[in-house]
Amino acid sequence: MPSERREQVFVSSTYLDLKNERQSVIQALLTAGCIPAGMELFVAGNEQKWRLIQRIISECDYYVLVVGGKYGSIDPATELSFTEMEYDFADSIGKPVMAFLHGEPGQLKGDQIELERDPRLRLEAFRAKVEAARVVRYWTSPDMLPGEVALALMEMREQFPAEGWIRAANALTPETRTELAELRAKVAELTREAQSRRAATFDAPETLSQGDDECTLKLTLVGYLKTDLSEKGQLRYDSKRRQWTLTIKLTWNEVLVAVGPTMLHEASEIEVAKALSDLLASVITQDKTLLPTGFAQLAEPPEVNPQSVNDVLVQFFALDLIARGEKQRTASDTNKYWILTESGQDQMMRLRAIRRDQ
Repeated sequence: MPSERREQVFVSSTYLDLKNERQSVIQALLTAGCIPAGMELFVAGNEQKWRLIQRIISECDYYVLVVGGKYGSIDPATELSFTEMEYDFADSIGKPVMAFLHGEPGQLKGDQIELERDPRLRLEAFRAKVEAARVVRYWTSPDMLPGEVALALMEMREQFPAEGWIRAANALTPETRTELAELRAKVAELTREAQSRRAATFDAPETLSQGDDECTLKLTLVGYLKTDLSEKGQLRYDSKRRQWTLTIKLTWNEVLVAVGPTMLHEASEIEVAKALSDLLASVITQDKTLLPTGFAQLAEPPEVNPQSVNDVLVQFFALDLIARGEKQRTASDTNKYWILTESGQDQMMRLRAIRRDQ
């Protein structure tokens, strides 16, 4: 039974002078059940496209190099041809390489060779580097390449078996399907057990502090104390920065009214903390008696204590007012996100919605 696995192979060469040769190589790879990949359609010299080339080479199983009589376009930064850069990169990441060099480059003429001395010398050095590093195969016409590629590919598959690509329909063996079914059943069983434990041990929502019940939050304040008056009667401040932790009592409804709009759409815990900080800052602005004795001026914006943020999130989560965010985000985004549930939205709307005068 033929293998359903298809190896992806990157084909690297100069382009204009080796169009027929590339076609022969690609046809041989297709006949062998491989997926050819090449970047000849991308403009040389574009840094972003060079990163793309690196990514494609990294994803391929094998790398094919075809060298004729041209060195190719040179990258100004490295002073190497892009074909040589591709080869060097493939070699640096340990990609299995199949190299095919023209056996009689001296017989090439016209637009198949480098007319200037510098690129000609660079081509000779490139050939020598490849020949010194690995076993190469030689060709003199496009017709020779399919057979050479087929032989090299057979050896490569034996020496370096590749992961390749498999159709989704063929990826799951009967054994794998059975294993997945067993795992799904186990997950369902564990979920039911977790839900049963939660129902058995967790307090009913009506027993939890909520609504107009009081909650205690802490706010960190950094600022300066008053000293005395100057000769002109102006207030002087102590230059020493001081830090205080203020305890502020609010109701859960007051907290929900303040932070709820932030979580109408998914909000990070940082955004929730900012909304709580603004709420507590507004409270001490309205009630100066909460400030430390002799307090004169802020040195930086007040910040809610992280434990208070956790207390609010846990309580609202337990009351089914908020849920964890589920939107897909980048791997670099490590923030935790929260969103109002339908119950949370209803509760916030009842508290915040503006009503007509009766």
